[in-house]
Amino acid sequence: ERSKKPTGRPLITVGITSYNYEKYIERALSAIRRQKFTDYEVLISDDCSEDDSVRVIQTFMRDNPQMQIRLMVNSENQGIVANKNILIENCNGEYLMLCDSDDWMADNCLEKIAEVIEKEKPDRIIAAISDIDENGKIIQVQNIPQNQTKWGWSIHHASAYKVDVIRQHNIRIKDRPDDLYFTIEFAKHCKKMSCIYEPIYFWFVHFKSEGRRKKDFSSVCPRHLRTLNYIGETAEVIRNEREYTNRDVEELRMVMLKFYYFYIFFGLQKHPLKEKLYYYQIFHNEIVKIDPDYLKNDFLKNDAEPILRAYALKSIKLFAALERMKLMKMAIVFYHMVSKFKYFDQ
Repeated sequence: ERSKKPTGRPLITVGITSYNYEKYIERALSAIRRQKFTDYEVLISDDCSEDDSVRVIQTFMRDNPQMQIRLMVNSENQGIVANKNILIENCNGEYLMLCDSDDWMADNCLEKIAEVIEKEKPDRIIAAISDIDENGKIIQVQNIPQNQTKWGWSIHHASAYKVDVIRQHNIRIKDRPDDLYFTIEFAKHCKKMSCIYEPIYFWFVHFKSEGRRKKDFSSVCPRHLRTLNYIGETAEVIRNEREYTNRDVEELRMVMLKFYYFYIFFGLQKHPLKEKLYYYQIFHNEIVKIDPDYLKNDFLKNDAEPILRAYALKSIKLFAALERMKLMKMAIVFYHMVSKFKYFDQ
């Protein structure tokens, strides 16, 4: 069993954002308690929950004094971006994991991450993830391809970031989707990324979660347009800086393409067909302005190495082919009909 160092920082801060998830937070904390690796701290930022989340956390802390848990409670609701930035600003560990209170770790999660840190000293570690539904069924495993790009793994789940890199470059989350903005900003300064190819984290998929419930169209559309512009602008910035290569640019353009298609097909599953078609037209006009050659990406070629996970890459290539054939609107109509009976996830 690994134990805490006698002095100094814990190796890992497990940062958990909490908001109205009293039903799930104890499961997340219990999974951390089961870890054999113990050189960690748990930092929880509760965003002024209206349910019993704080009481559940405090009870768990009282019953488990052996765990190093810190709880911060916001006096007013600040939103997910500010709440995750609180974790980033207040963590004490050498590495930071950003977790959601409805997800949980496999029993060997921290041990696996610590082994990679000790052997490879990377700036970021990513691991495969199991998506699991409310019935405990694994929906899909998000496997990591051998050539995974540092730009393209745009989720926090089962990731650990070197805190010194975050502090040296003052990296913060600027907007939503919070994980995309943070991972791209971190990738600008990430010199080495290590991978764990087995799933060590359970991502809980339920329709009440922030990423999957139906959203107000008038607010979500501008936010998604901002996201596309942010990725496109970042690609242009690194194109003109010597420390980056053409591959970096092409990888980031591929990330933009991924989000363009995934917002259209996966981001609006619960919305009416009229909104889906309208949304596509707005997005199409925007991406043409940002990157007129968006369908000419090196990684769309049949012989290109796979830099994204297989499901994502196949989806992007299919959607790109449909656009070239002017069949996207027909595909959206078909998708709308099928999605009434089957849930699709990115």
